[in-house]
Amino acid sequence: MNKIVKLSLIASMFTAGAFASDAQMKKELDELKSQVAELQKTLKKAKVETLKEQISEVKALAASNNIKWDVDLRTSMDSIEYETASGKTYKNDALLSNRLWLGMAYQPVDNLIFKGQLSYNKAFGANPPSYSTNGYPQRGYGFDTFDWVVNENLVDNNLKVRQAYWLYFGDAFLGADIPWTASVGRRPSTGGFISNLREDDKPQSPSGHLIDVEFDGASFKFDLDKVAGVTGMYWKLCLGRGLTNARARFNTDGGLAAMGDYSEDDTTLENIDMAGFIFVPYDNGQYQVQTTYYRGFNVPGFRMVDPASMSGGVNTGMISFVDGNGNGVPDSYTMNKGYQMKNLGDQDGAGISIQVNGVGEFINDFLDNTKLFASFAWSRSNPSNELNTIDMNAMMAAMKQYNMTLEQAFQAVNAGQMSLAPFMTKAGMLGSTESETGTSYWLGAQFPALITENGKIGLEFNHGSKYWRNFTYGEDTLAASKLAARGDAYEVYFNQPLIKDILSMQIRFTHIAYDYTGSQGFFGADGTPMSMAEATAMGMDPIEKIDDLRVYFRYRY
Repeated sequence: MNKIVKLSLIASMFTAGAFASDAQMKKELDELKSQVAELQKTLKKAKVETLKEQISEVKALAASNNIKWDVDLRTSMDSIEYETASGKTYKNDALLSNRLWLGMAYQPVDNLIFKGQLSYNKAFGANPPSYSTNGYPQRGYGFDTFDWVVNENLVDNNLKVRQAYWLYFGDAFLGADIPWTASVGRRPSTGGFISNLREDDKPQSPSGHLIDVEFDGASFKFDLDKVAGVTGMYWKLCLGRGLTNARARFNTDGGLAAMGDYSEDDTTLENIDMAGFIFVPYDNGQYQVQTTYYRGFNVPGFRMVDPASMSGGVNTGMISFVDGNGNGVPDSYTMNKGYQMKNLGDQDGAGISIQVNGVGEFINDFLDNTKLFASFAWSRSNPSNELNTIDMNAMMAAMKQYNMTLEQAFQAVNAGQMSLAPFMTKAGMLGSTESETGTSYWLGAQFPALITENGKIGLEFNHGSKYWRNFTYGEDTLAASKLAARGDAYEVYFNQPLIKDILSMQIRFTHIAYDYTGSQGFFGADGTPMSMAEATAMGMDPIEKIDDLRVYFRYRY
């Protein structure tokens, strides 16, 4: 641009010399100088504006106008041993695994945040085939890939979405002095209140005693401390969908009769939903109280026996009768590999948890850094009783009374000497057609290790009753959820930071002793509580005790 202006100026000067007077030439020269000055001013301003834009882009990129990433990599070794009711043991002395969490966050404006987390959770090395399941991989094939727990179990080496949600902050709800938040997406619903102590994490949304699964849904929180005058008081509404019934895109389910993409399928499970609330009546940082209630709708489970199988129909139950000697009469039974999950009813849960962060008021450093907690939880099943099954417990009791084998019982049925009608019943929930109530309590303490700098030691105990059932399938363990135990669970752990808050380690030992079966089951016959003696009498050999020793090293930045 400057070169063009200079050439124009020279050309004008020659032209002026040839055809104009000196006065005219001076006038034109002054005008050209003025134009040049104006052009230079414009160019300078344009360069400054361009530079400002570039600086703004750099600042935005370095500040809030991009996704922030964080890394959480944990390498663990678990030594697990199971003992069955008959005394058999199954174990894995050195189970090595890596768990990677890639966290991300983005805040384009002050009152709106996006958060997400990608997950990888895998045992070291390859995943061999399991020949007991027709050569399918040992892991990442069965219920360990169920959506509620897919990122909490050792599966394959794919990155999966563990969390993805937005969070909106409001200053005043409907004009009242009530700050509030709204959030929708795959919400953080594992590692909740109190269970976070063992995990050395900040608490996520739910009560760790009742809920520890991955979930898609929404939450709406209302801070009530200003209007109620009570420190830390808030109420949160929680909604979730645990399963969606929708056919696949481009499906051919109806053959020549089209059924549409994503339409509901009445041959499989209905939508599974959950609704509940969290109410914190008081939280001043030192003393925290959390209460919760929820209802799970259309919760899933299995029937023990599918009556259709007795007449040659498709067997969707857990039990398959076997004709071992080939005489056309069943003489034993085994697990049916074709069992299907069914909706069986609704499930209620409620609880109250109290945590004390620091004992007393500045008595000494040890008590100041000691945490104590106590939690009580309650559950109740609400069976729909829409499906039929056969009461195997009653049938086995009758056979024992008349000293009959299974084969003799079926021979009597075929001969019309015995009827299965007295043993026909509704599938119910947890092995019962009635609403059954369960309870659990959980106590613990975390205190300074003293022998190391910043180390912490934790002691925990929990007990669950016969019909206790919660949603802690995603608990951070490779053995079993201790908080789901119908029996006693003991745990001791040592958490130690190694390099600031970046590298840490944990040594943890968990012991579970079951009084009843079904602690790890869903909500049907698979969750039926039987004593070890009752289960053994039915030909089962359930897990009675579990020991799990874990050592991990964890990098967070």
